[in-house]
Amino acid sequence: MSTYDTNVWVREDHDHHLLGRKVIHPATERTGTVGTVFIRTSKVTGKAVGRTAHMRPLDGSGREWTADPRELKPLCLRAPDVAAGAR
Repeated sequence: MSTYDTNVWVREDHDHHLLGRKVIHPATERTGTVGTVFIRTSKVTGKAVGRTAHMRPLDGSGREWTADPRELKPLCLRAPDVAAGAR
């Protein structure tokens, strides 16, 4: 554990707007579902110093990863091409 780690509290952000949503991480082009978002808060100042989102992959690889949630974009899957008015 680094010195930095001992100077922060870590808690889950249960109300983050991306929780449970499918997202894309443009920097890596990976897609996944946001499982958890953690907030790191300084023990000295009481201010948030960072957030980390944990994603579960959609590609079936099983390789979970983390990213800054500000970098994530909701994934909009394209609807199949269907003629207007067709059912």
